Amino acid sequence: LEEDPEAAVRGIEIAAECLRTFTKACIRIGVDGFYHSTQGAESGRFTDPEIFTQYIKPYDLAIMNEINEACPFNILHICDYHRAELGGYDSLSTFREYPGQVVNCSLEVGTTAMTPTQVGHLFNRPFLGGMDRKGPLATGTEADARAAARAALAAGSERFLLGADCTVPGDTPWVNLRAAIDEAHRGRG
Repeated sequence: LEEDPEAAVRGIEIAAECLRTFTKACIRIGVDGFYHSTQGAESGRFTDPEIFTQYIKPYDLAIMNEINEACPFNILHICDYHRAELGGYDSLSTFREYPGQVVNCSLEVGTTAMTPTQVGHLFNRPFLGGMDRKGPLATGTEADARAAARAALAAGSERFLLGADCTVPGDTPWVNLRAAIDEAHRGRG
């Protein structure tokens, strides 16, 4: 895309059509919601941010809008899995028009940290997250995971679902995941 976006767009079209075929097949067999990920607008991904806006976003929106029309519950995930290599997002505003009933993302945006309430207001929908996927949930003890879950719940807004900010590492201890889930069921006390 950096070298020749017009040539690369054909590959994006093919990938988008494959995703459409996959999602339609899932819907036919009864899937009624998706956790749909987007990425490409990270601060270090492209030298020109318009590459994302012009060549990736339209395909994201086309697929996500189709999903949203067919399914009653969808989660927009703004992925920063490659934050270490590509940086995070300078702003989340480019994703405001993306559909989905819930938004999931990292709270680290630009040079500051957002709160779940701020993200919820920005998108006018509930926020899912609050726990760093590589933090105590993945690397701490059960007690650390519980404490992190309680802190996230305390910082959450009225429209808040506890979860990780992205895919948790595969070696995350199950006991930590169960501890966070248990704290979510206990609520904010």
